[in-house]
Amino acid sequence: MVHTYDLVIVGAGPGGAMAAKTAGENGLRTVLLERKTDPAAITRACAMMFAVESDYYFGERMFYNEQNRKMIFPVNGFTVDYHGPKRNFYALHFYAPDGKTRIEFGDYDKNIKKGEKGRLSFVYDKGILIGGLLQEAVNSGVDVRTGVNVTGIEKTANGVKVSGNGDCYEGTFVIGADGINSRIADIMGFNKHRRYYGPISAQTYYLTGFKKPRSEAAVLSICCRPDASFPSHFWVIPSPYAEDEYWMTAHSREKFDYFTKNSVFAHWFSDITVKRMRCAVADVRAPVADPYKDNVLLVGDSAWFVEAEITGSMMCGWKAANAVSVALRENKPNRQGVLDYSTWWKKSFPEFDDYRNFMMHLQFRAIFTEQEICYLYGLVESPLPASLNPFLTIRLIKKALEPLMPQIGKQMPAVAEKLSMLEAGKAEKVLSEINKVKRKNP
Repeated sequence: MVHTYDLVIVGAGPGGAMAAKTAGENGLRTVLLERKTDPAAITRACAMMFAVESDYYFGERMFYNEQNRKMIFPVNGFTVDYHGPKRNFYALHFYAPDGKTRIEFGDYDKNIKKGEKGRLSFVYDKGILIGGLLQEAVNSGVDVRTGVNVTGIEKTANGVKVSGNGDCYEGTFVIGADGINSRIADIMGFNKHRRYYGPISAQTYYLTGFKKPRSEAAVLSICCRPDASFPSHFWVIPSPYAEDEYWMTAHSREKFDYFTKNSVFAHWFSDITVKRMRCAVADVRAPVADPYKDNVLLVGDSAWFVEAEITGSMMCGWKAANAVSVALRENKPNRQGVLDYSTWWKKSFPEFDDYRNFMMHLQFRAIFTEQEICYLYGLVESPLPASLNPFLTIRLIKKALEPLMPQIGKQMPAVAEKLSMLEAGKAEKVLSEINKVKRKNP
């Protein structure tokens, strides 16, 4: 059976749910197809951080309005209701492999005294956010169909046809919001010319009993295992679900056990209890050159590099659904009709920041030795500007070290040379060398 709509949306994550809500409110005949039976049940690893409130991110200066309980996107001009639990954190700390030396982004002691006004950002419940968006979509007349596994998509004379579970759904436009491992992007050929960096995996743990200095700060710690070719790292951030609960990520159970039992950070974890675990596997690619092809618009992680974040995905869903609404009103069911979305996406994502700046985190861990990392971290004595922006933090460290380059050149000339390699344009060369070593020493 063929079901006909103005718009077919594939994927009910933040981008798809926001697109459905927007399309429904705009009066479009819309269907939302989701593989999961309960889209609001979060089973995949996710930090659920509001990214980011500290500065401009993807061209937006977003923040949370406590009084009205709304996420505010003032540059793009929309808001999102959120009435679930949240928990503030007040700084980001990068810990060196010695377990003591750290770089601080934001002055924790000053910020925590300011309360809401001093927070770096906060964590929240992604499931409640998605559930609220979907309910608003349903209230606006959107046909939300769960348990539908989309297996095919093709251009037709009148638009695009999506197939799944034996049914076909035809829309004038399709929004692909099915995540970083997007089937829509793959079938439609969006990935054909994207550079492929390989797969990544992560395991995340919600745990209690975690003890570290300055409990309401996010932590990124580097560990150097004696038997490993490259350093490893772990994240710990507060959990929104309980005051004594934290979220931690590691790339494998083996690394989790090492971090919590044998590393220099083990004393932080001596009394932990793991409450639940989640995992994620993703293929990492460079951003798409253009998020439009044959009446299909990609949003969120399906078009970007690694993560567009929950906030970035919602921005994409909102913008794409509005672009489709205008195209249909102007009777332009083609690229020209939704050109505003493609132009906005390029400006807000690949042109706003070079995605390779994100990869400098891996470069940093790979090119410096344990001793060198401790040395560099020790040189940064004062808190750096408060930032949670992963495209910016390494650049902030480099900027802080610039006045000290003569000193670094005298004390550790090899470190000075390596710092010159820490550039976005050199990321791919460094990562290529890393992969060669990993293939020899898996």
